[in-house]
Amino acid sequence: MSSLQVEKPNLKLLYLRLTDSAPLIIASELGFFARYGLKVELQRETSWATLRDKLIGGAADAASILAPMPLTLKQTLPQCDEQLLSGLILSCNGNAITLSQSLYAQLEQTSSDAGAALKSHIANRASGEKPLTFASVYPFASHTLQLRHWLSAAGIDPDGDVRIVVLPPEQMVDHLRRGDIDGYCVGEPWNTLAVQEGIGVIATPGNSLMPAMPEKVLAVTHSWHEAHPATHLALRAALLEACSWLGDRSQRRDAVGILARPEYLDLPESAIAASLNDELLTQRGRAPGKNPGWHLFAHPQSDHGRPTEKKGRELLSLCNDIAPVDSGTAEVFCSDLYQQTLDFVRHSQR
Repeated sequence: MSSLQVEKPNLKLLYLRLTDSAPLIIASELGFFARYGLKVELQRETSWATLRDKLIGGAADAASILAPMPLTLKQTLPQCDEQLLSGLILSCNGNAITLSQSLYAQLEQTSSDAGAALKSHIANRASGEKPLTFASVYPFASHTLQLRHWLSAAGIDPDGDVRIVVLPPEQMVDHLRRGDIDGYCVGEPWNTLAVQEGIGVIATPGNSLMPAMPEKVLAVTHSWHEAHPATHLALRAALLEACSWLGDRSQRRDAVGILARPEYLDLPESAIAASLNDELLTQRGRAPGKNPGWHLFAHPQSDHGRPTEKKGRELLSLCNDIAPVDSGTAEVFCSDLYQQTLDFVRHSQR
């Protein structure tokens, strides 16, 4: 039990139905929050914009959010006077680019490069035919960055040759099934689920495009942090321990059953297990391949969990390719808060 005197023991945390929401769920189920004197209510949201607005509006204390979101808050909400900050990167990687089965069947499979085949397919489409539509989860998201990077690397103009729209993660599979979109970049398990249902083919995992890219961070508002510094420390400590627990691959098997429950992801265990086991199922009927590091959770023995201004600037530089951003916001990635957490957890475990 921690001797830390938290200012606010009862907290509400927000998350989405994604495999890398695991640290919050595991911290709740296995008692890591309780170890640090916290009683946490987890609240599931549908879209990143809704989650962001609730966090800024004070309807929740903290959230697992997309790494670029605190950095680009002024671009998405210019009138917002609040600031989001993070002292813990929860995870890196976790995404993939999926094409609809119908689109994939139309590609000339002269090579294993789906991007090159897509480039040729777009070039051969009839004049006046509406552009292919791909979805991402948020305007400034690692998913958007990875999708644009993949398209550009294949010689496809993400602004002119295709259309990119924003959809909530859990709506991707339904939109793909209906033919509303031709593909998407989303976090797991929504890629694997589309493959298992036979409606999608994974073109590439995100970590093969941008390895160890910060994906989810723990975020609070600056004003909340100022009012609850000890609570924030306890929260980061509990989540760092949960992330470390998830670093043990043998324990991830236990995590699958917990995440699949109706109150959390409410999805088949087989869909959740794939990425946690570093297994890449690209197409139904094919044997899965290996994708090491599909989910990299924070751990005291790695640097994945440390938010630094350098990492913030790197993300902002990528976001600037989408739209102009304020390069001065990299400071909301607080390395000092992460070091404080690391020191506190190590002291608490003595």
